[in-house]
Amino acid sequence: MSGIVKPFSEEAFIDSIRKCMTVAKASGTDRVVINSGGKSERFVKALYPTLPQQAFVEYGNYIGETLKMAHELGFKEVTLGVMLGKAVKLAEGQLDTHSRKSTMNKTFIQQMLNEANCPLGRRTLANNGSQEFSINISQLSLARELWDLIPVQQRQSFADTVIRHCAEHCKPLLPNGNLTILLIDNDGHIYE
Repeated sequence: MSGIVKPFSEEAFIDSIRKCMTVAKASGTDRVVINSGGKSERFVKALYPTLPQQAFVEYGNYIGETLKMAHELGFKEVTLGVMLGKAVKLAEGQLDTHSRKSTMNKTFIQQMLNEANCPLGRRTLANNGSQEFSINISQLSLARELWDLIPVQQRQSFADTVIRHCAEHCKPLLPNGNLTILLIDNDGHIYE
C-alpha cells in the first residue's frame, strides 16, 4: 500500500466489478469467488486451486451489488470471502460496507458474542489458575481486535454466529445459487 488515496466514482467501481463478473462467467466456471481485496483473495485461493484466475473477483465494499450480479449472470456457486471488519457490518444487514455508509455497531457485536455463548470474562492461564478479565466492547476501535480477545476454543462458535447472520442477508440476493461464506481471521485462518 502506498497510503495515497485515489478518488474514484462508486459507479465506475461497480462497473468494473460487473466487467470482472462477466469475464468470470465467460471463463466457463460454475463458481465465482468474491473477496474484499487482495489479502482475503490470497487466503481463499488456496481452497480453490483449480479455479481460473478470472473466477476471483474483488467486491471492495459492494457485497450486495456483487451478489446481485452473480444472480443476474446465473452463477450456481458463489463463495464470499470476508474478513471480520466487513463481516460484522454485513451480519447486521449492511450490504455496502464503506465507512461513509456503515459503521461497526458494537451493541450488535455484543449481541452476536452473547448468541455465540462466548465466555469473554475468563481466561485460563498456563499455571492452571484462572484470571478474570473483562472486555469492554465500547473500547474496540477495529472489529479484527476481537480475534485476540475471544478465547481460541470459542472462535468457531463466534464465527458460526457471524456467518449465520451474514447468510440471512446475502442468500436472498442469490435465490437460484448456493452461497458459501468464509470468514477469514487476521492470520488467514478460514472459518466456514
